[in-house]
Amino acid sequence: MRRDVIIVAVLLLAGLAYLSTGRWAGPRLLCQVTGRVLSPPVGAGRWVAWLEGDEKERRLVVTARSGGERRTVLAAAELSGLAVRGETAYVTRSEGNGRAELLEVSLPGGGTKTAAELPEGADQIACAGGWVVWRRSREPGLPGVPFVAAAAPVTVIRARPVGRGPVRVAAVVSGEGSSKEGFDLLGVAGDRAYWLERSAAPNERTWIRRAPCPGGEVETIAEEPGIRSAALEDGVLLWTGPSLEAGSAMSCSSVKRMDVEKGGSEVIADWLGRETVVLLSSGEGYGQEQGSLWRLGGKRGEQRRLSIGPPGLMSGRVIGDEEFIFLRGGAQMALAKRPLSLWSRIRSLAGR
Repeated sequence: MRRDVIIVAVLLLAGLAYLSTGRWAGPRLLCQVTGRVLSPPVGAGRWVAWLEGDEKERRLVVTARSGGERRTVLAAAELSGLAVRGETAYVTRSEGNGRAELLEVSLPGGGTKTAAELPEGADQIACAGGWVVWRRSREPGLPGVPFVAAAAPVTVIRARPVGRGPVRVAAVVSGEGSSKEGFDLLGVAGDRAYWLERSAAPNERTWIRRAPCPGGEVETIAEEPGIRSAALEDGVLLWTGPSLEAGSAMSCSSVKRMDVEKGGSEVIADWLGRETVVLLSSGEGYGQEQGSLWRLGGKRGEQRRLSIGPPGLMSGRVIGDEEFIFLRGGAQMALAKRPLSLWSRIRSLAGR
């Protein structure tokens, strides 16, 4: 009897150890994606949403993280920008007559209401705290850019308090790093908007800056050589920089962490690939490169490879420190997920 108990206990421990490695957990299909994907999948809570479409129509599509049918909750000729907060999506709809709207869309029911009238659509939207922030990049010489004679690319960052208040111009950024390809809106922390600017070759450089959402002085909080990645969540900022330990600093990347309210930074990972993209979810930091996902800065400060490796990975996002939701290319694009935590792997075995 005692021997049987020991055998069962050993098998259970072996099974838990096997689950904890994550190597068994292949990607699980959530749904097929039709049309050209216009924005990486974003998600919060139980929903994942993205923009897709063609020359005639663009669609805001949503599916549940647990799987199920995809639903089109909004369709229009011109949709752009996307952020999700709880069960609400924010997206801009251009009307083709020089006007646009910032819309609030209910993901469960599809109900839509206008949050603000805009002078133009948005390339990116972020929502956190009490603010919705969006940015629009313009080419040189185009009208509608406030305060700046547009002799170079210009990005305008606008902000509005959630549910009320006027639209404010938070910042106007000009120069090489403000081009549509070089600029990345990171998000909002407190009452300040954060963004990343990249200059192209031959003088590749990256800056992380911030400005008050109501408008005010622009502050540079980090500057790194090369083309870098950054992520912001709940007042925590991660970004990549040259390796501090590798023989050739530019051949590998380190990852730095900052509490934006307290200031200062610390290195939480090193020896990662030069093109590593950092992600943040539920306080955990991740690094993604060439299909691999690393959990950064564990209890002993080490990084751990989570052995993702999905074929055809195009873009990905960690949601809730449980699952890696990603877009997979190939003959047919698809949205898929892979469990990361032990609990999510057990749920995946149960088909949830």
